[in-house]
Amino acid sequence: MTQSKREVSQRYDLFATPVVTWEHEQPDLNAALKQALVDDPFYRSPEQAQKSDSINLCDLADKVPAFKQLEMLALADLTEYCRQIGWIGEFDVEMQMFANVSAARHYVPSHNHVAHIASVYYVATTPTEKPVLEAQSAMKNYWQPAEGALILHDPRFNASLMGGWQFHAHVHPRPGLMIMFPAFVWHEVVPHFQPDPRLSIAVNFTLTYRDVDQAQKRTTLTVDPA
Repeated sequence: MTQSKREVSQRYDLFATPVVTWEHEQPDLNAALKQALVDDPFYRSPEQAQKSDSINLCDLADKVPAFKQLEMLALADLTEYCRQIGWIGEFDVEMQMFANVSAARHYVPSHNHVAHIASVYYVATTPTEKPVLEAQSAMKNYWQPAEGALILHDPRFNASLMGGWQFHAHVHPRPGLMIMFPAFVWHEVVPHFQPDPRLSIAVNFTLTYRDVDQAQKRTTLTVDPA
């Protein structure tokens, strides 16, 4: 009997979600950032968690050298991130930096960002011996996450946590860690229970190619109430 030729399968892992981390040794920068945030009475107010993203630290970079240093560090990491994901060319960049000053038991629900690329720089965090990122974290860790962890959710629409697509990642922050990922990725922050606040700075980037003709006209629109 003639055996039929075995068909060759081809696998395509489409639509990867690029996440890049850097572990920066920046104790002086972290100390300066911590001082700038602790000295600001706004970040001691009860409403700061809801309003912190209304203050763009980039606007204060000329007055606070630590903010300027972090801005340049974030742009350098953004350049490397874009290089790694294949975004090559000249861009106009809209950049937003805002602080997260999180007291013990503070929880940040699942959310994403209105931008192209999201980033977080950690200034002061819960001590940990865990790896920076657990890409294949066990399912039990989803329901019992480590203190102060950042959870990255599977971005695929309706990916199930109960079926075969049980994918999520845990990031265990430490001072000097910068993480960058697509802004559409849903993520949340687990509470910590340390006496001192957890300090981090979120950075959003929106990029527009300079050398591509814009097919649409860019203008402004004002809608007044009826």
